[in-house]
Amino acid sequence: MYKLSPSYFKYLWEDCKHCYYQQVKMGCPTPQTPFPAIFTRMNKLLQDSVMGKNLKDINPELPSGIITTQEGWLKSKPITGAEDCYISGRYDVLIPAEDGTQIVIDFKIIKPDEEQIRKFSSQLHAYKYALENPVDGEPVKVSKLGLISVTPESIKHVDGNFVFTATPKWHPIEEDMDSFFKLIKEVSYVLNGELPPPSEGCSYCKYRKQFMK
Repeated sequence: MYKLSPSYFKYLWEDCKHCYYQQVKMGCPTPQTPFPAIFTRMNKLLQDSVMGKNLKDINPELPSGIITTQEGWLKSKPITGAEDCYISGRYDVLIPAEDGTQIVIDFKIIKPDEEQIRKFSSQLHAYKYALENPVDGEPVKVSKLGLISVTPESIKHVDGNFVFTATPKWHPIEEDMDSFFKLIKEVSYVLNGELPPPSEGCSYCKYRKQFMK
């Protein structure tokens, strides 16, 4: 069984299948995490700041719902069409909608472009699958997926503190489970085959190549 982390679809699978294979199948992690410690810290502070708030107060384009759950762990049943794979990871926030369903949102401290948003789609769909098909507990119906990007726009020194200003932006992710299942089938196919060749543009692969000389 292959444990698939939602965050590594965007940060490793898309960038280098050689490194992805080594990490997931062979247990050989990349030299460093894709999340620098400072961004992990900032993301946690960001999540804490919005707990108990209504989504509409963060961005008026969002549906009404109070943010009540953050950094929840999830683990799925084997994935349909690729039963040797399952999802395991942690989402940012989960918000109950007025119709009884749930909204899954990820906060990203980035300046996103259309291509980045596309790559994050698989991560959000992985959360949806795991929540609706948990290995333990009751399934949760997810009706909406999306990202809230936060890009620092200005910084001021106020009363001995540096204060950042950023306007949160909402990026809805259109549901497309067919594409998600297709991706997981491809991941399973790669993991069950031979080690993919190193990627020319991958810094980790270049590092290994120099080390092996």
